[in-house]
Amino acid sequence: MLPLKSANFIKVWSCVFLLLFKYFIFPVLFALGAAWASSDETRLLKTLFTGYNKIVRPVTHFKDPVVVTVGLQLIQLISVDEVNQIVSSNVRLKQQWKDVNLQWNPEDYGGITRIRVPSTDIWRPDLVLYNNADGDFAIVHETKVLLEYTGMITWKPPAIFKSYCEIIVLHFPFDLQNCSMKLGTWTYDGNLVVVNPDSDRPDLSHFMESGEWVMKDFRGWKHRVVYYSCDSGRMTMTQHISILLSLTVFLLVIVELIPSTSSAVPLIGKYMLFTMVFVIASIIITVIVINTHHRSPSTHTMPDWVRKVFIETIPKIMFFSTMKHPGKEKQKKSIYGADFDISDISGNQTCAAPYQSSITKNPEVRSAIEGVKYIAETIKSDEESNSAAEEWMFVAMVLDHILLCIFMGVSLIGTLSVFAGRLIELSML
Repeated sequence: MLPLKSANFIKVWSCVFLLLFKYFIFPVLFALGAAWASSDETRLLKTLFTGYNKIVRPVTHFKDPVVVTVGLQLIQLISVDEVNQIVSSNVRLKQQWKDVNLQWNPEDYGGITRIRVPSTDIWRPDLVLYNNADGDFAIVHETKVLLEYTGMITWKPPAIFKSYCEIIVLHFPFDLQNCSMKLGTWTYDGNLVVVNPDSDRPDLSHFMESGEWVMKDFRGWKHRVVYYSCDSGRMTMTQHISILLSLTVFLLVIVELIPSTSSAVPLIGKYMLFTMVFVIASIIITVIVINTHHRSPSTHTMPDWVRKVFIETIPKIMFFSTMKHPGKEKQKKSIYGADFDISDISGNQTCAAPYQSSITKNPEVRSAIEGVKYIAETIKSDEESNSAAEEWMFVAMVLDHILLCIFMGVSLIGTLSVFAGRLIELSML
């Protein structure tokens, strides 16, 4: 048994030691360990982001695409506004891609294999909700991303999507609605950023059931759209029609500006009417030129006067003589007749006539000769067809140049006839 004073002394010093360890020694050790760990992470972050450009796509070569894997985790179906046809949902949009500029060796940085960095400091695919109905198209809450030493980035930001959904009330209130969310990059095409779904179905592991709606089926798929270049003729027709519609709208604006009881037509109104008639005529002429350009021997036969006027005469007058005219270098017709003999190929050697006559009587030789004749006729027919199509194209080009000159002349004369008189009167005042 220790004396009472000794026991109290030991108890007091034990309490003092515990207090010192809890409030001084342990925090210091923890701070030293954190300082060592943060030193490696600080050095790693400084190395990774020195010279890093978040605007440039993270690829080795410019032609290489960035492959982005997208997954949708549905948390809650917030509401379905049937009147405004808007579906509000709480989601987590999982995105994964590889950044070749953010890779490191874990052994050089204290064994760190993954870090978390702000999403605003790195390149990100600009995924937006295309069928957005009310709210933000892009993700608003900028959460951090998980960055691994291989350069693989995982980002799961939360979002509240308000998507448009066509509500069909045919069987209301026992209706079945088909709603979708269309996600994609806004500025990149499929050659620069490839978006692939991580699964054919969304993740519903944390989904909270709705008391009003029941999800019967859910799936995801990739939709690819390929845009082809438009034909020049279609583009011309589209431009003409757009101009005509613009002139019509502009003319309606002018009508609203002038007094309704005025009996005079303003000069700008006359000019707009003249331009509208002119554009309508140009649309009709464009249809004729396009039709001429796409003609072929199987649908149309070129008359002699068209060939004489548009291929032989007008090009010389309009300085088309330097251009290669179709039909100038036509091949001579040399299709073998029915009385074809092997002597035609051998050079008409009369001394070998008996020998050649016996050869031509051979069925196999005769069959081979017929095959050669068929091939020759087919090739010649194709050449004649292509030559005729080129002639129609040349006629369309000449016609287009003639109408262009007429268009410029009529436009100049019409403009002068509308405004010149009034301008002369104003200058004489």
